[in-house]
Amino acid sequence: MELLSPAKNLETGIAAINCGADAVYIGSSDFGARKAASNPVSDIEKLVNYSHLYKSKVYVTLNTILYDNELSKAEKLIKNLYDIGVDALIIQDLGILQMDIPPIELHASTQMHNYENQRIKFFDDLGFKRIVLARECSLEKIKEIRQNIKAEIECFVHGALCVSFSGQCYMSAQIGSRSANRGECAQACRLKYSLLNSQEKLLIKDSYLLSLKDFAIYDKIHEMINIGVNSLKIEGRLKDIPYVKNVTAYYRKLIDSISQENLKDSSGKCFFDFEPDLRKVFNRGFTHYFLDNEKGKKANFISPKSMGEFLGEVSYTKGRTLKIKTDKKISNGDGMCYVKDGELWGFRVEKISEGIITADMEKNLKNGDKIFRNLDTEFFKKLSASKTLRKIGLKIHLNLKENDFYAEFQDEDLVCVKAKIPFAFQEAQNKEKSLQSIEQNFSKLGETFYLLSFSADYQKEKIPFIPNSIISELRRKMTEELKEKRLKKFSAKDSPKPQNDVKYFSETGDYRFNVSNQKAKEFYQNHGCKIIEPAFELIKNHSKKELMTTKYCIRKELGFCIKENKNIPQEWKTETFHLTNSYGKFLLKFDCKDCVMRIFNS
Repeated sequence: MELLSPAKNLETGIAAINCGADAVYIGSSDFGARKAASNPVSDIEKLVNYSHLYKSKVYVTLNTILYDNELSKAEKLIKNLYDIGVDALIIQDLGILQMDIPPIELHASTQMHNYENQRIKFFDDLGFKRIVLARECSLEKIKEIRQNIKAEIECFVHGALCVSFSGQCYMSAQIGSRSANRGECAQACRLKYSLLNSQEKLLIKDSYLLSLKDFAIYDKIHEMINIGVNSLKIEGRLKDIPYVKNVTAYYRKLIDSISQENLKDSSGKCFFDFEPDLRKVFNRGFTHYFLDNEKGKKANFISPKSMGEFLGEVSYTKGRTLKIKTDKKISNGDGMCYVKDGELWGFRVEKISEGIITADMEKNLKNGDKIFRNLDTEFFKKLSASKTLRKIGLKIHLNLKENDFYAEFQDEDLVCVKAKIPFAFQEAQNKEKSLQSIEQNFSKLGETFYLLSFSADYQKEKIPFIPNSIISELRRKMTEELKEKRLKKFSAKDSPKPQNDVKYFSETGDYRFNVSNQKAKEFYQNHGCKIIEPAFELIKNHSKKELMTTKYCIRKELGFCIKENKNIPQEWKTETFHLTNSYGKFLLKFDCKDCVMRIFNS
């Protein structure tokens, strides 16, 4: 079972490994779906070398669509990433399969719209090693997919949610010429919209109607493991180091607690110096989304900003002071927020004395108002300063003789190094103390290893005195040699390119296939599918184009689903609706037959 964490950069990737990630995914210099999280190949190489020490893996996101003039650059980048030992590439553009690339493992990104069973089966038959499933998949659907494909499956378990099916959102490209399929999403789903029905009646005014809560299925991890999911993925390549440390540590501890068996795909033990808490870092509130068809709300109409953790209710307020009924410690500098008049407001704690908080509040508070904390300064300081390390267990055995001794270092993965050290025998005056000193000096293993066990064979009553300088030099040389052997053993394995002769299930493909180069077009043609329209980004006229396809439904979110509620108001029964804001007016249709919501450019 793999725990997969995001890495904005080298430092974040190392922090994720230290906190228990079995693998990390990171963007390279170009062609990643988070353009603001790009990294030089030299930094990725350093991350690869660090990760492979712990048998962890590094996946690089090359998951944007490519233009014809970028193909040669992308091909060169892939070769460079293969040369530095990257374990896999996460791709979107199928033109890559037409390139002359080395045998690097390829994963089908969620940007490839991996929701339809037929499409997932096609990628499996094609030969993809892993398929990253859409976040809209239910447990039942994931189980069905697992039973019908050979490829590994990767599922998101935590982080921000895109309201549209991944790879099927063109709203950002439409309203701001920033394509989500090119790594430049402007987060159109986090904007305010008003909702009108077909009679132009205003149903909802200026709300964050498309802004979803954050995905969190910590209470469903056991079921995901039982189904046979291979990789549990944390979203967040734009998140800071404290966030990644906290969330990775939380899920590492959770996975390890589920079974007595070792479920880790990697090696080492994490020595944590903090207790993780998901609600203390950025979150918009949590949802299971469609994993188990829960009845709870999936969106946060109030704000796309972080709500943080619920603290309690106001029990006293006067002027610039207030009290909160809570069992949690509040510190100077903490960031607080509350909902007033349908909006999120916030303040910073300037002073707290005997439970009385002094602060400037833009909106007056009253007794009973709910208060959240979206910045816990003490927790943030602890995360930022955390020295959590991950160490590999090591067994040391010595064979002490009169004129030399043998040393054997064997780690938890049975990687072993041996050495014979000649030295002039000098019998220890205090034999018991000498043996303790030898063990103590060998146990000083630094930041990569820790001592699992120590044993020694020696002739009775003939325990030598071994100078600390000899032990220190031997220990250094043997641990360095062990690191080198681990890097060789856990280096990336070659994987053949997915290229089986399998027919695509549809004979034609439009702009939603995201074909933006000739090689991608050739790929589909070679598999029996004619591309009749290029990618949205290459089309000049976007009139009436579908901009978003979402399983999330505004009408259902508000309790007005016509399948579930026979008594909805007449004003919610019209066939068409419109979303409006300063960027324009967009046609909204509720496709109840397929249980999806569709947003069109009108």
